This record gives sequence, structure tokens and C-alpha cells, in this order.
Amino acid sequence: MFHTSLFFVRPDELHRVEKPYAFKFPLENAAIPSKNYEHIETEHVQVSDIRGHESDFTLEKNGFAVFDMGKDFKYEDFHDSVKIEPYFHLVEKLLKQELGASHVQMFRYGLRKRHPTWPRNTGQSYDYDQPTTTVHIDTTPQEVLVEVRRHHKERYEELTMHRVQWVNVWKPLRGPLNDWPLLVCDNSTVDKSKDLEPADLLYPDRIAENCLVYDSPKYRWHYLSGHKTTEIMVFKQGDTLHDAPPGVPHCSVQNPLAPNESPRESIETRFLVFYNS
Repeated sequence: MFHTSLFFVRPDELHRVEKPYAFKFPLENAAIPSKNYEHIETEHVQVSDIRGHESDFTLEKNGFAVFDMGKDFKYEDFHDSVKIEPYFHLVEKLLKQELGASHVQMFRYGLRKRHPTWPRNTGQSYDYDQPTTTVHIDTTPQEVLVEVRRHHKERYEELTMHRVQWVNVWKPLRGPLNDWPLLVCDNSTVDKSKDLEPADLLYPDRIAENCLVYDSPKYRWHYLSGHKTTEIMVFKQGDTLHDAPPGVPHCSVQNPLAPNESPRESIETRFLVFYNS
């Protein structure tokens, strides 16, 4: 266990009349704000280690779970679009089994590699994305449907007759990992009617939607110490079922218990999970 500071969206009366947004590309017109919201810092947030208690947390009860794949992959495989495919297939099979799904489809992934100087701002650009420090949820139930249409335009009506979920899978490329770990919030402690704020992400070719997160003393935060390369953290992000719990708020923080660890390298993969009922 450790205590840390987390960054949540600042409550703003503006958002009663104007939806939060953020441009995800440089704007030529400097008079246009790149976003219309701010984050505020909450100090002394408790983060509990689930190591040794992994089986206490389930996707159904808490929105996240840890699974051991029972198989490792070479570091180089994650940098090769062909050699990485067996990893995706293995996770798809695992998710289908654990969630009782009819079909699971990987649709996007990304690598993050913390630069040794980060989070100090040196003014330089990075070859890879850096850890995300603000609390957020990657999607909304409406955006899940948009993603289904993007990948299955001809079968959209058929596939959305039943429940569809967006699930993220996260693991380190090198381990055991303690540097800048992934933090996940137990979604049973989140009130989706009060704690979340849908926001638009504006790209050059599309508009996506995610969720900003307000602070709450009810949240329970967790991480996995010594995260092995065979272990995956699975956490829900979006669900089209009307009364389903919300997605799992998450972020990364510097681990005060591991100040001199090798910089984090990780992969996060997004999956659509389909059901027959």
C-alpha cells in the first residue's frame, strides 16, 4: 500500500451548458482553446496492493481482474505486427472463456515506454506515449456502439441486438514491473450518475467520446506490485447493457515504493466483447 496524488476533472458550471472537449491535434487558430476543462489534484489517496489477493477481485464484482496467461512472449514480438498476433489470439480466447462471450475481437493496441527523464518536461518529443497521469475512462456506452459500427458496418444491427462490452487488457513488456504501475478503481465504488462526465475527443477525421472523472471519497484504488509479463490486468471500459456498472477509472502514478526501477514499458489492448443474450 502507498499514498499518492491523483488528478481528477475540476467541477465547472460551464459543463452544464457546454460538453467538455479536447482537441487531439494542434490547432492553427490560437484563439480556440485546445480543451474546455481542467484537472485538480487530490492528495493522500490510498492505493492498495492486490498482490496475494488477486482472486478476491473479479470483473463482475469490481470491474477488473488479474489473470496469468500461463505463457510468456518475447519482448521483440510486441514490436512486430505479425509476431504479436498469437498474443491477441490467446487473450481473445481467455476473455471469451472468462466472460462467457460468444465472440471477442481485438480492435486497437498501443505501446507505452516511459522516457527516463519523464515526467520532467525537457521540451523534447518522445518516440512512445508516456504513462497517463489523469484519472479517466476510455469510452462510453455510446462510443462502444460507434466502435462496433466502425468494424462491422454490415452486421451492426445483428451484433448490437445483445450486450457488447469494451474491455482493456494491460501488461508490462518487461517485468516484474513496479515503475509507474497501472492504478484501477473498483467500479462498485463509482456512482455513474454523479462521478462521471462524458467528453468529446476531437481528431482530424473523427469525434470520439470518453469519460472524465470527478473525485469521490468513496473510491477504492488498487494496483498489482511486481507485475509479471505473464500476467494481464483486465478491466472493463464500456458496456451497452442499460443497468451495467460503469467502466473502471484508471491512471498511472509514480510508485514511491520503487523510486529507482527501470522505466516502465507496457502494452494496452482494447477488445470488443459480444454476447448472444
